[in-house]
Amino acid sequence: MSAGRTLARAGMIVAGAYFVSRILGYVRVVVITNEFGAGTQLDAYFAAFRVPDTLFQLVAAGAFGSSMVPVLAGIFAKGEDERGWRVVSTVINIMLIVLAALAVIIAIFAAQIVPLITPGFDAVGTELTVRLTRIMLMSPVLLALAAVASSTLNVRGRFAASAVAPSLYNVSIIVGAVLLGPVLGVEGLAVGVVIGSLLHLVVQIRPLMREHFHLSLRIDMSDPAVRQILLLMVPRAIGLGANQIVFMVATMLASGVGLGAVTDYNVATTLLQIPLGTISYPMSLVLMPTLSRVVATGTTREFSQLLTRSMRLIAWIMLFITAVGFVLRHQGVTLLFAGLDQQAIAQTSDALAFLLLGLTGLSLVIILSRAFYAGKDTRTPVFTAFTDLAVAVTTGVALVGSMGLAGIAVGITAGAWTEATVLGVLLWRRIPGIGVDKFIRPLLVFALGAVLSALVMAFMVQLTDPILGGDRGRLLLLAQIIVTSVVGGIVYALYAVLLRIPEMGQLISLLRSSFRRGGGGGAAGAISTQDERENANELTGGPPGMSE
Repeated sequence: MSAGRTLARAGMIVAGAYFVSRILGYVRVVVITNEFGAGTQLDAYFAAFRVPDTLFQLVAAGAFGSSMVPVLAGIFAKGEDERGWRVVSTVINIMLIVLAALAVIIAIFAAQIVPLITPGFDAVGTELTVRLTRIMLMSPVLLALAAVASSTLNVRGRFAASAVAPSLYNVSIIVGAVLLGPVLGVEGLAVGVVIGSLLHLVVQIRPLMREHFHLSLRIDMSDPAVRQILLLMVPRAIGLGANQIVFMVATMLASGVGLGAVTDYNVATTLLQIPLGTISYPMSLVLMPTLSRVVATGTTREFSQLLTRSMRLIAWIMLFITAVGFVLRHQGVTLLFAGLDQQAIAQTSDALAFLLLGLTGLSLVIILSRAFYAGKDTRTPVFTAFTDLAVAVTTGVALVGSMGLAGIAVGITAGAWTEATVLGVLLWRRIPGIGVDKFIRPLLVFALGAVLSALVMAFMVQLTDPILGGDRGRLLLLAQIIVTSVVGGIVYALYAVLLRIPEMGQLISLLRSSFRRGGGGGAAGAISTQDERENANELTGGPPGMSE
């Protein structure tokens, strides 16, 4: 099986699993909102989530992917498996000690920490948030161990278990809401989070054992690989800390908007995470080891082709999703979250509209960051993360008074596009022949097609609204969403055909090759078939095929 086809199959496995996870994430929020409603309990739950999540993001999270994957890939590529497992064990032991100590400290001072991030809560809401925070502090410890397992399995070319793990996490929280909620109240959700974190780890243990991993309690700081991983993690952790500050500020601002606003904002961000989680993150996850190997060989042209093609494809997909979501946001929120009242639906829809405008920017940040991580550069994305922080917080604080949750969303979007732009410029300056500058023109072409598609879909909504009437049920809403989306998709596809945009054909060929058995070429061959069309297409101005 060719490398390109293997990569495509891995991508399909990860994308499929992440799609299920994001759908379950949506189901989780639906079940939670229907069970508890937008109010004090859910506001407290979502606010309490921020503290353990921040702890996890600072110490673990994406830091493992950006630091462990390049280092471990080099060790295992040399056949030094025994050394690789020692390095993994050392990292696990260090994470356990650090996270356990921090969790205990935060639990002790939770009553002083929580009011800082929920200044708009009353005494009842604050006290509940403190209780929930203390319950959920076990989750970052378990998730950190799971993150080490995921990074290690990905290096070994095993993606399935780490991709399935988030689904078990979501299922556990859903069960906590349905079974424990009526008995324990919102504390049942917190218990579900902890159990889900445990399942996230447990499901990856057996695949690790099959790779002959054995845990050692020794901390071997003499190995330069361990020191390199920790050094690479520091700037990445700082960058994630900047992102967490954005989330913290968003929670603070939302807590002052009114009762239920924290819940409404989290519903909007949950919907935004569906395309990010099903497309952008899986692509970056599979792309990361490949980019790392390309960097190791010193092949700039191949690196450029792989990165630029990925950026173009992700932008082409995400801009259409933005168009669909922007036009049908109110219908979508009404259909999916029937438990929200009209004010909450309107508030959530407004926030989602402005978040969607940053969807492509957020996706490009995910892809571009991996280009730096592949070269073991975790410092540059830290710098760009702080530019995101500055723009997002400043804009959010300035607009929340006049726009409410929508003002916070504008800040997130502005920060995302700023970070994507800075990352692209820095990468282009570092590697002038990388071709990132050639991405600007196709981006504008794709955006024009998305706007055209959105206008047609908006016309369809205006056309069907009088037919459906004012008091429509879920079935009619679903029919309107499906019909309008299909019409918009046809317009977007025709636009791609007329302008000879290769991304549509590339996506179709990639999907076919991912499922096709036998034959040669696979995904790489499928992408290669687009080269002649792309070379002849001066409008999009893209680079040659990444399979070359």
